[in-house]
Amino acid sequence: MKKLFDRVFWLYVGLGFLNYFFCSAVMLVFRNLVKLPETACLIIAFVLQTGISFVLNRFVTFRGIELARSWPLKFVCSISVCYLVAKVLLRDVFAMLVELPFFVNLTELVRAFVAKGMEPAAFRNNLVMLACTFTYCVINYLGQRYFVFRPAKRSQT
Repeated sequence: MKKLFDRVFWLYVGLGFLNYFFCSAVMLVFRNLVKLPETACLIIAFVLQTGISFVLNRFVTFRGIELARSWPLKFVCSISVCYLVAKVLLRDVFAMLVELPFFVNLTELVRAFVAKGMEPAAFRNNLVMLACTFTYCVINYLGQRYFVFRPAKRSQT
């Protein structure tokens, strides 16, 4: 457990927050100033965030690690799996969970203190989006740390 929350973890988290905020700002500029459709803005943000994540993780977070030749392909596979699991497969699960009576009551209580003017359904949709994003980040970290940027095995010849 101690290795999971080491310097690499905190560096990944810090750079990830910076990347997230930068790409979200770019997405909002394209949405509100350029007036692109929401789907186009999300795609732009996802591609930009993935590219920046790749560069930061390869050259900052996991620098100095000798990697296998297959790491670019592993990166694409890892990002694809993270996206499919968190934003496609689990989205419906999270959406069903927030509609259960317990979560409806809980979200109403939280909404009363946090976002009084927001419609209940919109608030629950935001919670689903946050749950998907958090899940994506966790799976992405594990995939990049233990699959993509895992040190190459040296042949013993």
